[in-house]
Amino acid sequence: MKKKIVSILVCMLMFVTVSTVTGTSKMDINPNGISTQNTSVPNLAAWDLIAVHDIGATGETGDNGNAGAEFDGNYHYSTRWASNLIHKYDIDGFLVDEFSISGVNGLRDLAWDGEYMYGGAASSTIWQMDFETQTLVDTITGGFASRAIAYDSDLDVFYCSDWGDPVWVVDRDGTVVDQFNLGTTTSTYGFAYDNSNPDGGPYLWVFDQTTGATSTIYQWDLVAGEFTGFTYDVNADVGSGIGIAGGLWVAPDYQDGLMCIGGCVQDSSAPGVTDYLFVYELYTTNAPPETPSAPSGPSEGIVTLDYDFSTSTTDPDDDMVAYGWDYNGDFVVDEWTDFIDSGATCEVTYSWQDPGTYNIRVKAKDVNDLESDWSAPHEITIIETPDLSVIRITGSLLMLKAELINNGPVDANGVSWNINLEGGLILIGGSSTGTIDIPAGEKAEISTGIILGFGSTTVRATLDHPLSTAAKTKDVFVLGFLFL
Repeated sequence: MKKKIVSILVCMLMFVTVSTVTGTSKMDINPNGISTQNTSVPNLAAWDLIAVHDIGATGETGDNGNAGAEFDGNYHYSTRWASNLIHKYDIDGFLVDEFSISGVNGLRDLAWDGEYMYGGAASSTIWQMDFETQTLVDTITGGFASRAIAYDSDLDVFYCSDWGDPVWVVDRDGTVVDQFNLGTTTSTYGFAYDNSNPDGGPYLWVFDQTTGATSTIYQWDLVAGEFTGFTYDVNADVGSGIGIAGGLWVAPDYQDGLMCIGGCVQDSSAPGVTDYLFVYELYTTNAPPETPSAPSGPSEGIVTLDYDFSTSTTDPDDDMVAYGWDYNGDFVVDEWTDFIDSGATCEVTYSWQDPGTYNIRVKAKDVNDLESDWSAPHEITIIETPDLSVIRITGSLLMLKAELINNGPVDANGVSWNINLEGGLILIGGSSTGTIDIPAGEKAEISTGIILGFGSTTVRATLDHPLSTAAKTKDVFVLGFLFL
């Protein structure tokens, strides 16, 4: 997973008349709205606005009163609080269906358990609904009221409340197993459950219409039993700036590798204003690859020669991974490889132009650009070497000579040499050997002993050093002690 700069254009109504919602009001506001395009943009960081969709009078449904909201991993849904209408939208916010469910009317907030939708009409009933078949599956009743609702997948319970009432914790039988008071919020409309937040939790996100903060999301710590102090004003980003809170949801499926939070703003404060669905990035759910194994490969080498190294790692999400290699020990990626399958071996080839001892490290990143730590180092020592050559072979009376040179930057000491004659009739001196030192950048000469023979022969002069070798051949005709 590569981050892009977000640009969201939301048209603003310049002149509006304000109608306030008091914290103790028990009536839904009949929303109005402004016009804007359905907008969806890439994420950058927590609380970056990913999407805004006009679903009201100037948008997809052509009417206001949209309040409840939920996302099931594929589709957005909104409810029409003053009717029995439910709207279904694709992930880009375009209306794909409008339907009602027999026995269900006045839905507010929605909750999703992975199979069914749940919601109420601010009363002591929670409807269990199948939105695929558009049927009522079951009815849960008890001593609670359900306007805001969220499903706790860990405890298999629902959190529900109505405006400033307590939050009731309700099981599937309708039994209130616990309750608590939010206190500072008095016009709660939407809940969302968040159990994988890297900062702690689990949390209950609260979307509230309290006067002065009419479209504000609050974070409640379910373990500590108190607000964390974090709040976010959706009106700063969505609509006219004076909308009111509707339903709320949290889901990991809106964008790969992200946990997102979304909901509905009832932008109801002036004629011509509309309703909106919105989506924010909440946090990253995708995990980075595991730290790669220390590179394997040779521990010694020579300048300019290629050497092979390999490593591997796995990605917790089974994403493909690319490897960043640091060949110089400075914790800077010198080369990123192409992406390969998680767990597959990565192989690279590299050569050094300068001698020295180098720590080779490697890190990995997945397709979401999440990077691992650096691996343990693999040390290699690169040295300079002599560069030996046989320049020429010459013959004279009685013997052969070979002129040598060391073009390298270091001395070649103890070079073994051999001059061998192959072919013809060689009676004396068919092979001569010895050792010689050749300083860096200098020439040297070797020669055979007395040679006696007759016929065509091939002279081969070879040099052998642990760091450099050389050879040269020459065809000659031996006539006694003379070379032609």
